[in-house]
Amino acid sequence: MSKALNPQRRVVGDRAVVNRDWIREFTGASVGTAARWYKVRDEQPKKHRHPEKERIDGTDFYDERQFRAFYTWFQQEKASKVLKADPELYTLAPETVVSINKAAELLNYNGPSAIRKYLQANPDYFPASVGLVEGPTGRMIPGFRVGDLQNFDRKRTGDKIGKAGRRPGPQAGAAVGRPSALEEALAAQLSAHTDGEPLTATQLAERYATEAIDRDGYQPGLAARLSVQHGGPQSSWEYVVRNALAHHPKDTPARSQADRRAAVALAALRERGDVRGLAASLAREHGGSPDVWSRAVKAARRIADSTT
Repeated sequence: MSKALNPQRRVVGDRAVVNRDWIREFTGASVGTAARWYKVRDEQPKKHRHPEKERIDGTDFYDERQFRAFYTWFQQEKASKVLKADPELYTLAPETVVSINKAAELLNYNGPSAIRKYLQANPDYFPASVGLVEGPTGRMIPGFRVGDLQNFDRKRTGDKIGKAGRRPGPQAGAAVGRPSALEEALAAQLSAHTDGEPLTATQLAERYATEAIDRDGYQPGLAARLSVQHGGPQSSWEYVVRNALAHHPKDTPARSQADRRAAVALAALRERGDVRGLAASLAREHGGSPDVWSRAVKAARRIADSTT
């Protein structure tokens, strides 16, 4: 369950500043989107750039006026990339009724199927049909009022429409934004994070994986245990664990890659047994080809046989 937002606005001198939750509530952005706006600020035009953070009582705040200016620019950038309607749309009388085929042509869609998908997924997004008209083959097909199409075109902003026809952002009865599975699982921890640069869900997850390796050493099945402990899909944690291992300092005497893989395979043999598909599973967890891990499993079997 995602943690409820805690939007804060303060006045510092003659300026108003707001926290990240205020930004998310104001824009409807997910945790990851709001963090990315700040992360890529140096790539944004200087006069429209996302404001720098200010640390106040252990929480990051941002200049409200500067953020509003940034967000206005951001929305305009999105709107500038919207598919442009055919100029013919605005030469027709608003009360004119056109077929779904003609409506798609006027809005520069690839075909009427785009409109049908909008109507099926989200009836409140695209104008409703006003009745049936005769199509090119004589069959009766949906018709649309030109004035409704003109109003729809004027309101297009560049916001993406999801699979279910929903816009990102606040919706009645729905959580703010649409975080990834890992973001959703770590939402509370991300909101509570106040030290240093803002973290993405993957970065925070990698920190947890590194801490577990530092504390207990790496053990096969770590991704599964972290998935149970913190939530989120095991496949995401397998990716995180691989990254953590790649960056983890090597305190043990240097060994060949083959020796290290054999040691990992031996630990997996002892924990899981000599199960079918072990090499493929280790390849998914640690990277590398199944063939390489198949050799490591064979080496581990020889070690196991010599010690029994």
